[in-house]
Amino acid sequence: MNIIKPSANAITLTTANTIYDSPVVYLAASAAALVTVTSNTSTVKGTFVVPANQYVFVEKLPTDTLTANVAISATPAAFRG
Repeated sequence: MNIIKPSANAITLTTANTIYDSPVVYLAASAAALVTVTSNTSTVKGTFVVPANQYVFVEKLPTDTLTANVAISATPAAFRG
């Protein structure tokens, strides 16, 4: 069982965003989404796909940004799995 502890309101993510400078972000996608993680120096750290109707937790540096190719929900969170 996964437990999510939101630390702010969800946003719709498409363009580069630090998601409230959170080191852990909960992402939920209704359609398959390609997500890119970029450093504060604009270096792409990596990409991954969130499958349609799925969710993932992303651990990142607070200054890293996330970008998605389709609108997905992003919530800063604490995580215990």
